Amino acid sequence: MGSKGIVASAAALGILLQQGIGDTIRISLTPEPGGDRTVEVKVAQELLQTMGFRVFVPLVAACPGCGRTTSTTFQELARDIQGFIHSSMPQWKMRYPGVESLNVAVMGCIVNGPGESKHADIGISLPGTGEQPAAPVFIDGKKAVTLRGASVAADFKQLVIDYIERRYGTGGVGSTGRTAAE
Repeated sequence: MGSKGIVASAAALGILLQQGIGDTIRISLTPEPGGDRTVEVKVAQELLQTMGFRVFVPLVAACPGCGRTTSTTFQELARDIQGFIHSSMPQWKMRYPGVESLNVAVMGCIVNGPGESKHADIGISLPGTGEQPAAPVFIDGKKAVTLRGASVAADFKQLVIDYIERRYGTGGVGSTGRTAAE
């Protein structure tokens, strides 16, 4: 049940998959009363994606938090971005070929945030406790802009949308270059 079932399944299947054993996996979890049975599929997909075998949805990496991150801003933004990406994926998969491989970072302070953000396709390093109220955004490894003010979350979401359009839209790196007529 719950996280115990997820951890046990991931540990057992992870070893087998790493050794190249098996070509089909099944995660079996006891659902919560009235719960969603698709959790098993989501866990299997996350395991395959984490291990680098398949890519299903863009990865949103977020820092775990520490004494420098007493605000919940980075947690809220990470949750919002992940939710936005998941709800947008059905449309994006049709419109932006390859968008599943997108990596987004939402970091909570200036200590590790910039490094983690540089390794993502697009990442933000939010101010931690005692840091200046500035949030540098890194796109393809380079600092692109610094966001400030109450609209940081909305501005970052728009930057993600713009990045997806630029990279995966018609003529972008992830695009097949085909038209609907082909």
